[in-house]
Amino acid sequence: AEYVGGPELYPRTPDDLERIERFLARWADVETTYYDLLRASSDAQAEERRALFVDRLAAVDELLDRAPFLLGDDFSFAECVAAPWVQRFFVTLPYFRGIDFEGDILRAFDSLAAWTRAIRDRASCQESICPEGEMLDAAKRYYVSYLSPGARGRL
Repeated sequence: AEYVGGPELYPRTPDDLERIERFLARWADVETTYYDLLRASSDAQAEERRALFVDRLAAVDELLDRAPFLLGDDFSFAECVAAPWVQRFFVTLPYFRGIDFEGDILRAFDSLAAWTRAIRDRASCQESICPEGEMLDAAKRYYVSYLSPGARGRL
C-alpha cells in the first residue's frame, strides 16, 4: 500500500508490526466465534458459543493497553479491519441473540470498551457504516436460523 496523505495506517516500528500481527491473529478468532454464535441453533448452543466469543474478546482486550487505539493515538490497519465487525456486534447480537454488546459484554472489559467507543466515534468509521437493514438481511440470509429468547429480531 502506498501512503497518499491522511493518517499512516501501517506500523512504523517492528514492535508495532508485531503488535498488529498479534492483534490480527486474535481478531480472526473473534470473527470465527462471532459467526459461530450467530449460527447457534439452540439456547444451549448459543450460551456455549457466547462464552467462547467472550473468551476471544478477552484475549483482544489484553492487547489494548495503549488507548484509545491498538497503537495508542494512531488509528491503524488493525482498526480498519475491526471496525465493520464492531458495528456488526452492536447491531446483530441484540437483534438475533438478545445480547446487549455494550451492557452485557463490554462492561467486563474496560480497554475493549474504550477501544470500541473510539472506533465508533471516529468520523471515517461513521462515514463508512453499513446500513443496519442490509446487515441484518445478510445475517438472516447466510447465518441465522434461530432466534434466542429475548432477542428483538424476526427471521
